[in-house]
Amino acid sequence: MVEYKFISENTIEYLSLHDCQCSRLYYADSTLIFEMEWMEVLATHPNNPFDKSYQSTEGKIILINPIVEIGILHTDDSQRDESMNRIEDVDISDFEVLDFIEESNGNEYKLKVFGQFDAHSKYDFIQMSIMYSSSKVMFNELTEVSWFEDKRFFLQQ
Repeated sequence: MVEYKFISENTIEYLSLHDCQCSRLYYADSTLIFEMEWMEVLATHPNNPFDKSYQSTEGKIILINPIVEIGILHTDDSQRDESMNRIEDVDISDFEVLDFIEESNGNEYKLKVFGQFDAHSKYDFIQMSIMYSSSKVMFNELTEVSWFEDKRFFLQQ
């Protein structure tokens, strides 16, 4: 098991995961674990010492005491959509995160996730809405300035 240098609690709001790759999403020990190939850690994140957003090395996002409100694996053929409402059965791999939005209301959190699988998967999209009591964000290094901080990105628009 990887030991992480940076571990923070309830800091999902300080991440940008659009276009980040989730290598595995699974349930274990009353938690839902997102193993990420990288994450964009915003400048406002407590473990980011820089004045800009930075890309991390691989990391994890852990949701504690999760309850799946919506869990659907979509296919092009809507007759084959599969439900993931039994959280104990969640174990999927390799999707690109398109939306990752956290809402908080006091001590309750809700995460809305939408992602796209690569062309070799039997699924096309994943859609989830998950309630949870708290979260952990874990990573080791911040390697380079995030793509959306690059001035060239803004000049091309």
